[in-house]
Amino acid sequence: GIKVKKRSGVIESLDLDKMHKMVDEATRGLSGVSASQVEMQSGIQFYDGVTTDEIQEILIRSASDLIDLEHPNYQFVAARLLLFSLRKRVFENKKGDAPNLKDHITKCAYKGLYDKQIFEKYSSEEIEKVAAWVDHDRDMLFTYAGLRQVVDKYLVQDRSTGQVYETPQFMYIMIALTIFQEYPKETRLSYVKRYYDAISKHKINIPTPIMAGVR
Repeated sequence: GIKVKKRSGVIESLDLDKMHKMVDEATRGLSGVSASQVEMQSGIQFYDGVTTDEIQEILIRSASDLIDLEHPNYQFVAARLLLFSLRKRVFENKKGDAPNLKDHITKCAYKGLYDKQIFEKYSSEEIEKVAAWVDHDRDMLFTYAGLRQVVDKYLVQDRSTGQVYETPQFMYIMIALTIFQEYPKETRLSYVKRYYDAISKHKINIPTPIMAGVR
């Protein structure tokens, strides 16, 4: 009979199966980790009115506390749990599915989070072409420490409320689009793709001024 408060404010009955499925998904394909160990380590104390955000943060901390030299893959479990939470906050849908790049840019530009001039620099056709290159699965390459730093420091967000408006892959593609927007139209998309691939696969480390300020 325990009630849970969702991010939207809706109150619903606690569904432990949802939590189990999320933790199972976070451990899938990784050796030396255990979903049940993450849940036991968490020691979650359920009570009426507990929020889904609280449950997720507890699970994230639980997985990160299990990271040691003998069990290094818990760093990816913690990163995935953080990523699942981030996607729900940003994409605002139950499955955490990413919107189309053009729709995402339009929404952020309308809110004043992105510079609207991006649509003056690039045509709709160019944006659609670039959208096909965005690979959200590359977010799975992050370790917990790496993703935590990106979420806390570099993603576009409201510092007063904690609301985040983008995920790492949208951040990376926007950096690439911005850097090469003044390049010749005949060649710039080639630069955008190669640079995006390099930074999203972590082949290049981006300095803080670009991560934090270029957009």
